[in-house]
Amino acid sequence: MKIQFLFKSIVLLAAATTTVVALTPQPYSLLSPSDQSDVQAKLTKWKTLYGRQAHAHGLLPTSSSLNVNHHTQDELNRFHNTIQNAQEASKANPHAVFSEFNQFALLTPDEFQHMVSKSFGGLAVVANTTTSATTVGPAATAIDWATHQCNSNVQDQGICGSCWAFSTVGTAEFSNCLVTGELLDLSEQQVISCDSLNNGCNGGDPGYSFNYMTNGVCLAADYPYTSGSGGVTGVCDTRCTKRELSLGQHHHTSGESSIVAVLTSQPTTVAVEAGNSVWQNYQRGVVTACPGSSSDHAVIAIGYGTDAKAGDFFKIKNSWGASWGENGYIRLQRGGGGKGMCNLAEHAWYPQLKGSPPTTKPSPTTKPSPTTKSPMPTTKKPLPTSPTTTTPRTTPPTRPPSRTPTPTTRTPSTASTLKDQLLVQTNKIRAAHQLPSVKWDTAMASQLQVWADTCPGYDYGEPSGWQTLSTFVPCTDNCLKVVGAAWRWYDDHEAMWNYDRHQCSDGDWATCADFSNMMSPSVTSFGCGWSQCANGNYVWCNYNTPVEGPVVPRITGTTKAKLKASLTM
Repeated sequence: MKIQFLFKSIVLLAAATTTVVALTPQPYSLLSPSDQSDVQAKLTKWKTLYGRQAHAHGLLPTSSSLNVNHHTQDELNRFHNTIQNAQEASKANPHAVFSEFNQFALLTPDEFQHMVSKSFGGLAVVANTTTSATTVGPAATAIDWATHQCNSNVQDQGICGSCWAFSTVGTAEFSNCLVTGELLDLSEQQVISCDSLNNGCNGGDPGYSFNYMTNGVCLAADYPYTSGSGGVTGVCDTRCTKRELSLGQHHHTSGESSIVAVLTSQPTTVAVEAGNSVWQNYQRGVVTACPGSSSDHAVIAIGYGTDAKAGDFFKIKNSWGASWGENGYIRLQRGGGGKGMCNLAEHAWYPQLKGSPPTTKPSPTTKPSPTTKSPMPTTKKPLPTSPTTTTPRTTPPTRPPSRTPTPTTRTPSTASTLKDQLLVQTNKIRAAHQLPSVKWDTAMASQLQVWADTCPGYDYGEPSGWQTLSTFVPCTDNCLKVVGAAWRWYDDHEAMWNYDRHQCSDGDWATCADFSNMMSPSVTSFGCGWSQCANGNYVWCNYNTPVEGPVVPRITGTTKAKLKASLTM
């Protein structure tokens, strides 16, 4: 992203926030002889139940062995700390149960967090994505797709950082089955090894993964999973035959109500904050307190319902095997608003269904309340709806536009594919100069779209910042085949850039501002808004955060002509 640049900050933040749950653990050495014996007995039981699984997935420390009759001091310290962390998680979550009996018990909190975070590449919304506030009719009081015929078995990603692949492949399998009635066992390994926009076992972005699958995916029988034990991405093998999927472009949404609306018709991939003791030691129940604030894991939201004691929840399908949690699932509190419990409402990705899904229905887990004022649907079957593809505009402009908007009828938005073009082509250009990839800033994009929706023409606008402005060629379903605004900002100004003096050749920063903004090594994200109005097609992008006089490396390993050609490949 773009892929890995978020991870250093995520690791540092999560390492700090995890202490919200776990107090300073009491050392094993200070326990009474009786308590030490209890820990030893539990560790013996753990090795019997989970030792081989942990060993197969590379989850044992170097000092550990599978000898149930002998425990090293390091093993005892680690296991005792996990026991205490599970107890603290239980205190913070009275409606859930946590236990040291899981495959991760000999990992420290930092080791577990690092393992989780490397699996997820960021939160950019990319590649043929429409960002939408999904709405349908009144939602059922409960939906459980886990019992549906289109739900595959819980998978185990192992030591490979591939949650992004397992969550999107699982969602794609389910969605394709809803349309065709056939549940395919698709190859996560092919997506991991062959999706060049993601980083295999070192993390990835769900948006890129869904895009990759639009061209089809091989069956797992023809391309089996091999990365789980060694954590090696593997070389892409192109010999298998891809199966075409009955899926359209993917959509991105956020917010609990939007996710509930999506779940009315299909499961969805979501991002969560899972690198903490709550997820490490979860056994059953509804999680109501989750430490951390940065999403680091991708999973599948597969239902929602209401628990008699804990209240409303979302049901989540994980990829850590069926021995974890509730047979591979976890329930997270629903109704808190904002980013949701463990961040699950911050980002959701799901593919558009081609055609009408079969009439088979997910299992209802509760009955409509007789006091509900709004009528409930008489069936819980998936509703064959096409989610809106327009971006919600809820943020008011920070100041009135500088001119009266041109009265015109707007043409349909090309938000999804244009966003893909801007992000992918910007990152290709930066990569040619050995610069790190950047991610999409959804909040910034929403603010810029407010300005763009006023049809201001060729005029810089709100929010203020390091802004570029250009015309663009409208595109519909295949914007990656069109050289876009990113090349315009780069091409002309790059020719005037003095790489030795780190400034424009005429000494005027403004002359090369577009190049400087887009190519500054300090930039980590950007967002854009665009208009298709009677007074022209324009796109505005703001960058976070360039500097004046950036040190930009020269283009390496290619030429500008070849770079331009690669933008549409």
